[in-house]
Amino acid sequence: MASRSVFSAVKRSGVLAARAPSAAPLRQFSTAGAQTNEFIAERQHIKDHAAKSADLWRKVSMYVCLPGALVLGVYIYGIEAEHIHHRDHEIEENGGELPERTFYEYNNIRKKEFPWGKESFFHNSKANYVPE
Repeated sequence: MASRSVFSAVKRSGVLAARAPSAAPLRQFSTAGAQTNEFIAERQHIKDHAAKSADLWRKVSMYVCLPGALVLGVYIYGIEAEHIHHRDHEIEENGGELPERTFYEYNNIRKKEFPWGKESFFHNSKANYVPE
């Protein structure tokens, strides 16, 4: 019974009333409005800049790199076609064989044959000399 009277006295004094929740609880870890707006504006600026940069590089890829690669491919095709035509002309002049070449001791050094024979894996008998 003594504990009831102590509790009633404490309750009336307002000690427990201080612990009661208020109508609008305060957010202890929230930031101020101006600082939040600066942060949001900076994030939005970064997002806009990233979108513009991505769009720029997409346009560079589509309108510079791809046409450049196409033009370069046509140019190299012309060079290679001329090279093949010249090689075929030399073979025709030499009776169907590649012209003789100068052998140097430091070229085509082989200590042992490949598992599939004397020629390398990418050997083309029409364009490459047969190793001896």
